[in-house]
Amino acid sequence: MIIAHLSDLHLGYRAFGNMEQGRNVREADVARAFHQAIQRIREIAPSVVLVAGDVFDRPEPPHSALVALAQGLQSLRKALPDTPVLMAAGARDTPAGPADPGSLAAFDTLPGVEAVTATTRSVYYSRLDLNVVLVPHRSTIQGPGPLVEPNPDARWNVLVAYGSVDREETVLLSLNSADWDYVALGHEHFRRELVPGVHYAGALERVGATPWEEAAEEKGFLTYDLESGQVRFHPIHGRPVVSLEPIPFEADRPERLRERVGEVLVEVPGGIEEKIVRIRIQGLPAQRLDLLNGVLPEYRRRALHLEVQLDDEPLGHLGHPTQEMKPSTRLASRLAEHLAGLLERRG
Repeated sequence: MIIAHLSDLHLGYRAFGNMEQGRNVREADVARAFHQAIQRIREIAPSVVLVAGDVFDRPEPPHSALVALAQGLQSLRKALPDTPVLMAAGARDTPAGPADPGSLAAFDTLPGVEAVTATTRSVYYSRLDLNVVLVPHRSTIQGPGPLVEPNPDARWNVLVAYGSVDREETVLLSLNSADWDYVALGHEHFRRELVPGVHYAGALERVGATPWEEAAEEKGFLTYDLESGQVRFHPIHGRPVVSLEPIPFEADRPERLRERVGEVLVEVPGGIEEKIVRIRIQGLPAQRLDLLNGVLPEYRRRALHLEVQLDDEPLGHLGHPTQEMKPSTRLASRLAEHLAGLLERRG
């Protein structure tokens, strides 16, 4: 019996302010990735579909996100009417007010859909001899912790949970993996296996605050064969994210910086068109941002988003890191990027 495991859809996610036909481009990217996954699941025809949290990007998603989810569920139900869809709410699906079930709860009323938002729920499917325990985010943060136990009378026991189960202080859920035939986890955007049969599927798109960390990671979802124990990854094509190698600022040759920026951007395989691109510059003093004046507008028009980040690490005169380390300057880097944009427009 095959199960499909998705997580961290983040429908309604918006970033960068790029608009196309009145809609945020990144929101459209995320919805497109979701519909790709739905189409692939229709082809695979699993016995059950599991979604482990953060279906939406925020507790009050835009109407377009609600429509995207409804269309996906309708497509699945039409193609696979006997395949149940079970969703456990994540932190982003959970409103602050304990009495507010959130937007995801509305989908709990649909035939063949379980959308659990508040307390742990156990669902048994006699036709499949399958028991699924759904643990939403709210259930893990309200004491005492959720009681998660398999059904001893079921042939298969599957757990769907949002949160951390590692051995660390931030653990939100305690479990014995030997009790379960499969554990579908959400919360982490990176795909990984904790132990056999316990998996984070990862996000379908690069929706983290720092997409550069996910630039090299393929996105998609998992299927798992309960009988054979075989896990398969199904990649989903999303918008490319490019994180370029740092460019050292040479104080004795400041004019070289403009040349290097152009060279590095031109060398991106396949070009930078419609991609999300980060340039890192090491050792550039904030008062020398004028050196970038006029060099970036053309590339910003070609890329979906081009971010310039000033690295924290100062460089020596030969371009090598010095021993002195500065505190994090992420906020300062973003401010510097904004100022550089202002300088370009004035230029």
